[in-house]
Parts: sequence; C-alpha cells; structure tokens
Amino acid sequence: MNRFFIFTILIVIIGCKPEERYPDGLFGQENAIWTESIYFRGHKPSTGEKLTQEHIHDYARTMEENDIKYAYIFSGPFGMDGRLPEYAFSETAINSVNLIQKLYPELIILPWIGGLQNKSVYLGDSLWVANALEDTERLIEVLEVPGIHVDFEFILSGNPYLENTVNPEKPGDLETYGHNVNEFHRKLRGRLPKAFVSSVVVATSPETRPWKRKTSMDELHTLIKYVDQLSFLYFDTHLHDQRLFEDNCEALIRDIQTLKNSRDIQYLIAVGTFLNVPEIQEYRNLKIESIPNTLKTIKQSVIQVDTINRLVDGISIYSDWATDENEWRDFKRYWRE
Repeated sequence: MNRFFIFTILIVIIGCKPEERYPDGLFGQENAIWTESIYFRGHKPSTGEKLTQEHIHDYARTMEENDIKYAYIFSGPFGMDGRLPEYAFSETAINSVNLIQKLYPELIILPWIGGLQNKSVYLGDSLWVANALEDTERLIEVLEVPGIHVDFEFILSGNPYLENTVNPEKPGDLETYGHNVNEFHRKLRGRLPKAFVSSVVVATSPETRPWKRKTSMDELHTLIKYVDQLSFLYFDTHLHDQRLFEDNCEALIRDIQTLKNSRDIQYLIAVGTFLNVPEIQEYRNLKIESIPNTLKTIKQSVIQVDTINRLVDGISIYSDWATDENEWRDFKRYWRE
C-alpha cells in the first residue's frame, strides 16, 4: 500500500466523527500527564515558588479543558532505603488531592513514584523492595487515591553526562533489571489487588536508540499481568529520519497489538514536551519529535496496522510543567479531534 493512499485514508478517517465509524473510538482518549511535585511539596524545588490555590485551580482547569483523565503527580523518587519522602504524605499533598478532585472529579490522580536504578532504586535488594512496597501502600491509603504510577529507569552506558547521574553498575544489573521490575510489580499487585497500577517503559521499536534500557517483549508479556495501564515512551528515539520515525512507530503499534491480544489493558504512547539539555539533544530531533509530527505519525501508524480495533487507548504527556499553550492546542488538533 503506497503512502499517498495511506495518507488519503488518514484524512478521511480523521475528518469523520469517531462515533460514526468507530463506536469505541479508534484513537483512545484515556490521556495522561506527568505532573510536577509542587502540588504535594507545597513549593517548586527549582525556584522556591510557593503553592497557591490559584495554582491548583489553574491545573484542574487545564486538565479538564484538555481531556486529561490521569494525573501522575510526582511523589518521589524513592530514597536509597526504599522509603518515599515525607512530603508525599503531607497535609499539603492531602489537601491538594482533595481540591483537585473537587474541581475536576473525573480526573484520576495516581501518585508518581520510582527513580533511577543504581541511584536511589535498588530492585535487586530485598529490604529496599520491602520498604518501597510498604510506603507505596501507605501512600495510596493516606492520599485516598485509587492507585499508583510506577516509573523505574535504567540509564545505559555510553553518555558521560548521563552516566554521572547514577552509581556504577554491578555485574548482572542490566541483565536482571527486567526481571526485577516485573517482580516488583508482581509483589505490588499481590499487596494491592484492587489498586489501579500504571507503569511506563521505553518503546520497543527496533531501531530506536534511547538512553534508557528497553524492555523486551518477553518481559512485557509478564509485566502486563500486573498492571492496568502501560505507557510507551516514543521520544528521545535517537532517530533523525522521518521515514525511520514512521517505520519504528508502526513497529511499536504492532507490538502493542500483540500485547493487547494477550491482555487488554490500557496502552498509551508518551510524547515529550520538554527541551533536552544540550548534553543529550542528540537523542531528540525536534524537527521530527515535535508534538504535531509525533501525533500525526502515531495516527498514521494506527491506521496502517488496524482501522477497526482500538490499539492506542490514549496519549501520555511528559510533562505538565513544560507544555505550553501552543502544545496544548496541537494536542487538541492532532489527537483529540
């Protein structure tokens, strides 16, 4: 099928109302966003700016106006002992959750926990894991939220700037990481059988070369047993060619299709709205990974793979503090409409 024909189909489908041709919506709207810690800390750590009710009102309004269903509010990272910081359990955090839910009841708040392996995360340490699970359960109870968002990352060697952010790898760390992540989720599910568990991994696309370790399909087939929602990061791909960007996005959609046939949870694709620091800009070509181009590429890839069944349940945005009015407008135009 040539690309002109595919593009024509895309225009026709996007021009139709989803409910007319696709009762469940081909492009899912279970959209999510990673949110800064000011709402739980009471201040912005980078500037010291104090949290006000106006901040919370503006946040709730922005989420509602842009049809965001899930908010991952930063509550970490875990400490080297596996404990979460006390601000995550504070009265400020409790009050913020209550007010946000009052202003926008449909928003599902999932505290965002995790961190970097070999910096503050030690998934191979049984005591660390036990403490982390205990504090995760406590956090859900204290904030009275329905679940949690787990974000573990493993930084690959090869970039001196990034390598300096973590402690040296121990033998076997890279090889056992996927198993350890899955074990953490298995134990979390066993401890919290009714909680809504969200997690995030790097895109499985074969030619992307991110600075984080990829999760294999075998590992993912295990992980999806324990989660209700999974986001795939499709940014920082290290791709600088549009054709490669499209081909690898289609490969990701096909992997999602395979996973969805195995377990029909929510599968989201994450887009980035932040500017990388100069030391890692090689991983993100903004001419290709812009919001308009990324969303158009995702839609085109969805149509190439399946025009009947919904494979992508929504878009997750990284992050709320770096998404400006133009990017929200692009999000509406190229995904929600």
